[in-house]
Amino acid sequence: MRKGFGTMVLITALVLTGCGGGAAKPTATRPLAATSTSAVPRPTNTKAAAQPPVVAEEYNFDQASDLSSLSSYRMHYIFKWESTKADQKDTGSWDVVEEFVRQPPAHHLLWTSTGAGEEGKWEIIQIGKDVYMDSGSGWFAVLSGEADIFEANRFLSDPFNVISGNRGKLVQKNVMVNGVSTNHYIFDESSLGPTLGLGVIAKAKGDVWVSPEFGVAVRYVAHYEGENLAIGSGEAGVLDLAFDLTDLNKPVTIKAPEGVKPAMPEDIPIMDGATELSAVLGIVTYKTTKSVEEVIAFYDAQMPGAGWTKGEGAIPGMMSFAKGDRAAQILIDAQEGKTNVTIMAGQ
Repeated sequence: MRKGFGTMVLITALVLTGCGGGAAKPTATRPLAATSTSAVPRPTNTKAAAQPPVVAEEYNFDQASDLSSLSSYRMHYIFKWESTKADQKDTGSWDVVEEFVRQPPAHHLLWTSTGAGEEGKWEIIQIGKDVYMDSGSGWFAVLSGEADIFEANRFLSDPFNVISGNRGKLVQKNVMVNGVSTNHYIFDESSLGPTLGLGVIAKAKGDVWVSPEFGVAVRYVAHYEGENLAIGSGEAGVLDLAFDLTDLNKPVTIKAPEGVKPAMPEDIPIMDGATELSAVLGIVTYKTTKSVEEVIAFYDAQMPGAGWTKGEGAIPGMMSFAKGDRAAQILIDAQEGKTNVTIMAGQ
């Protein structure tokens, strides 16, 4: 899918940038143009016992869009759009399932997209600085230079930011939604802030359920109509959103994919004080302030202790080691006052 795949490539570039891959840092992702005119179904069975009428109160959703106080959660969000440009209709969707644990740090995201008659699926797991990715051709591991690769992308790190700047009116208190007590608010186009970075919004309506206990929105359902809703395409159409936040501060387990090893080999030592450390597809790179001679002496001393046998280097500045059916080459060169180390390990 053209748009969904582009988003996946953008996020992949974000990961590799954090690993020192040199990709350009992406800007925050914005949702695409919208879907069918029927809004995402509103929640059912959330109405609490009958209560006396509540005097309308206005609420700024900035107060409920920050998830940084939560130690763990699960989230499911859906974007559906339908747009028209040059008499051509475009429909599609994003369906995202996310899990998050603050300590020890772990993040899991499964992204499914549809559009232009195609489907795409992309999954990423981060545990500490180990990142595992699968865009449909199988899992591979990356060592990230970022504590949380999602932080650089506002749409992924703070999806509830889409309601920031909006104001809603209270319609009911003490409504049970997603296992917590909430206050129910509604909003329309008259109370919108710079929502989603969209263009001209002609119509909007939405419902937001906010947990007073946790201070966050646990559900919102919204429908937008207008122009320029897509990324820089000038399209007109509609967009439907539905977000659900569950398992707030409850146990959430995130595991690495079975059978996939971390990108950093456990038996290859790294010098203390290494900077710009990255590892992907069997290649480890880093920089050090130590001299070339000091680096050579380090690996001469450390590799045998990890079970490696030294061989003959093919070229100056290259060290060669073997361990069973595995081989490792270490390239060392000085540049701009630092020493670059590249380790290529494989079968």
